[in-house]
Amino acid sequence: MNQEETTKTEEYDEIDLMDYIKVLLKRKRLIFGIFFGAAIAAGIFSFVIPKIYKIDTALEVGVIEKATGTTSEQLAELPNQLVEKIKGDVYGITVRKKLNISEENWPKIKTENPKDTKLVKMEIESAEGQQAENILEEINNLILAEHQEKIKAKKELIEQDIKTAEDKIKLVESDIERTKNKVKPIDSDIERIENKIVFAKEEKENLEAKIDALQKVLLYQQDPGTQFALFDTKEKLANKNQEIEDLYLTINSLERTKEDLEVQINSLKTSIENLDAQINSLKASLDDIKPTKILKTPAVSENPIRPRIKLNIVIAAVLGLFLGVFLAFAKEWWKKSQFPK
Repeated sequence: MNQEETTKTEEYDEIDLMDYIKVLLKRKRLIFGIFFGAAIAAGIFSFVIPKIYKIDTALEVGVIEKATGTTSEQLAELPNQLVEKIKGDVYGITVRKKLNISEENWPKIKTENPKDTKLVKMEIESAEGQQAENILEEINNLILAEHQEKIKAKKELIEQDIKTAEDKIKLVESDIERTKNKVKPIDSDIERIENKIVFAKEEKENLEAKIDALQKVLLYQQDPGTQFALFDTKEKLANKNQEIEDLYLTINSLERTKEDLEVQINSLKTSIENLDAQINSLKASLDDIKPTKILKTPAVSENPIRPRIKLNIVIAAVLGLFLGVFLAFAKEWWKKSQFPK
C-alpha cells in the first residue's frame, strides 16, 4: 500500500512539473515581452534622467603649535569641529550669497573626518557638476582664510616673543659691559695698592734696620736721645706694619668685590645662554607651524555615479522576468477558473 502511494505521488509531481513547463512555453511571448519591455524601459529611463556626478575635495588642517619633545599638536581647528561647522551651514550662507544660489538649490554636502587623521573630506553628488565644484572651492577658500588668520596671529606672537628675547639679550650684554667696566678700576686699585705695599715693606725694612742699629748703640751708650729715637722708630715700625696689614685687607676686599662682579658677569652670561635657547625654541616652533592645505582640489568625476545603466537594465530585466512568469501563471489560473473542464 505504501509503495502504491509513493508511485502516485511521483506521478502527480511529474504531472505538476510538466504543467508548469507547458504554461511557461504557452505564455512565453508574454514572459519575454515583459522581460524585454522592462529592460528597454529601464535603459530608456536611465538615458533620459539627469546624470549624477560625484564632486569631492579633501584638505588637511594646519598645525599652529607642537609641544616640545612630544608628538602632541595644537591644530588650527579640530577636524571634527570643522566638520560640524560645514554640516551646520556656517559657510553656506556666505557661499550662496557669492555664487547667487538659492537655498532650495543648495546641494547636500557629505562631510567626514577619517579617524585619527587631520583630514576633512567633502563630497557632493549633483547633476550640476560645475556649480558643485564652485561651491566646494569657495568653502575651501573660506576655511583657508580663517585658518590663515589664526596661523598669522600665532606667528606674530612668536616673532614678538623672539624680538623681546633679543632685546633682553642686548640689555644683558650692556649690563655685562658695565660690570666689566667696574672690574677694570678695581684691577688698577689693586695694582696701585700692591705698589704701595712694596714701598711700605721697603720702609719697614729700613725701620727694622734702624732699630737694630739703635739697639746696638744703646748697648754701649744709654743716651736719652738714642732711647727716644729707638722708641719713635719702633712706634713708626708698628704703624708701618699696621699700614701694610690695612693695605692687604683693602686688597682682599677689592678682590672679593671683583669676584662678586665676575659671578655677576657669569650669571648674566648664563641669562644670555638661556635667552638664546629660548629664541632657538621659538624659531623651531615657527618651523613646526604648518598651514592648512588642500590635498585634493574639487573635481568632477569623469563618469556619472548615477544612473548605473547596466545595473538598472539587469535589475529591471530580472524583475520583468519574475513579473512575466507571475502573470503567465495568473492568466492560466484565471482561464481555468472561468472555463473549468
